[in-house]
Amino acid sequence: MKVPKEMKRYCPSCKKHCLHKVKVEKNRGKNKTHPMTQFSSIRLKLRGLWMGVGTGNSGARSRGALNSWKRYNKKTTKKPDFRYTCTECNKASTNAGGSKRAKKVEMI
Repeated sequence: MKVPKEMKRYCPSCKKHCLHKVKVEKNRGKNKTHPMTQFSSIRLKLRGLWMGVGTGNSGARSRGALNSWKRYNKKTTKKPDFRYTCTECNKASTNAGGSKRAKKVEMI
C-alpha cells in the first residue's frame, strides 16, 4: 500500500480542510495501551476470571503452532494505524473507519 507523506483532509479541531502529515504508528491492542480497562486480560487475571488459569482448557487455547511457517487462526497481514497531524493547529487525529489490510505500507 502506497500512502503520501502529506495529504489534504478535514481537521476536526480546525473545522476545515487543511494539509496533514501522515505517520504510520505501531498498532497496539487495548491491553497494551490501557492495561487496566474493564475487560483487559491483566485485570481479568487479577480478578481470577481469566480462562487460561486453572486445570485444562476450554478448547480455545488448545491448538498451538502447526509448523514454524503456518499457524492456526493467524492473519497474515495487519491493519496500519495512521496518525494525521494538522500543519496549522498541530493536533493529531486517527482514521475513524480504520484502513485496509496490507503486508507493507510505503510512504511516497
